[in-house]
Amino acid sequence: MQIDFREPLKRRVKTEQAPSSAPVRTVAPKRAYRSKGGGRAPRPAKNAMPAIATIRSSTLGDFKRMALALRLDPLALMKQAGIHPRYLEDSDLPVPVRAVNDLFEITALTSGIDDFGLRVAENRGLPDLGPVTLVLREEETFRAALQTLIAFMHLHTDAAYLHLLEGEHPILTVDIIFEGSGHRRQILDGSVATIVTLIRWLLGERWTPASICFMHSRPSNVARYERFFRCPIDFNHELNGIVLHREDLDKKLPASSPAMRRHLQRYKQSMAASGSSESYLQRVTQIIGLLLSRGEARVDIVARHLNVDPRTLNRRLAREGLNYSAVLESVRKNVAVQHLRDGNRPLSDIAELVGFGSLSAFSSWFHHAFDCAPSTWRNAGKGVRK
Repeated sequence: MQIDFREPLKRRVKTEQAPSSAPVRTVAPKRAYRSKGGGRAPRPAKNAMPAIATIRSSTLGDFKRMALALRLDPLALMKQAGIHPRYLEDSDLPVPVRAVNDLFEITALTSGIDDFGLRVAENRGLPDLGPVTLVLREEETFRAALQTLIAFMHLHTDAAYLHLLEGEHPILTVDIIFEGSGHRRQILDGSVATIVTLIRWLLGERWTPASICFMHSRPSNVARYERFFRCPIDFNHELNGIVLHREDLDKKLPASSPAMRRHLQRYKQSMAASGSSESYLQRVTQIIGLLLSRGEARVDIVARHLNVDPRTLNRRLAREGLNYSAVLESVRKNVAVQHLRDGNRPLSDIAELVGFGSLSAFSSWFHHAFDCAPSTWRNAGKGVRK
């Protein structure tokens, strides 16, 4: 289905594609997140498709300011990405994330600025997340603020999935999952930088992560990354995320009045009750994308992340004419393509990251799904990029 982004979206539209998702390995060990599972996935159902992922159009205002500062033409670039300038008139319009991603990638490519996404986040400062920002500062602890951010990030964009992995070295994973399989380095860089800015707003400007993890390859110039994050950065990692200091989680945030906190608690409850079936399906695909690389994309574990039992999850999917195996297969295909397109990760690693115990099993599945070997697909993609 071809979607026209020239006019602002008035509603969500269905699409036939499912969404995809200095080294410090002692802090965020890569092997800990690799899959041990295997087996061949079932063929996808015909209609395994979530709603188009969107983001509030406030991000386009940030893009415009950065483009102008770099003496670029923001309207011409938006036209190339198929985004109507009317999105700049209202910061709360839902704009397709795929279009915004294309815009950032086009800008980075045509300008030769391969850290453009990071520059947008750095130039913007505290992000405009709408009602989410209002609630965060009123939580009692940093852990509670992170849990609120995780729970309500979908109000800003339903393409973002955040998850807190607690332990000796807690990690806040950051996944941007939407339909399509193109490069998404810029939007991921900007998203991780945005979360770091939010954390510094909560804990103080001097706060630094223990380390930062990116799945994409190391850029030619990392000076801006090192200057902004002020910590070791691990590229070609198995996840995108922020390694936290465990003691930070229990830090108290500045207190506000009890009346204000009660008011915001009621507001949070009203936000939690506003989810739609489309956002639920989007959430399922995001969780699968996160768990796939850890070999944990089983229906029972996904259901646990949604605070429901597996039967309830399957009933919700059935009401959309879907089944769990079909959604899992669709996500696996998009994640495989994303890894093949981004960087030069060995095929054996990609096999593990999409849930296969061996390269041969992955190759057999890939050939069945795409009618070619994964190496053939990767080489063809490199030829197009050249």
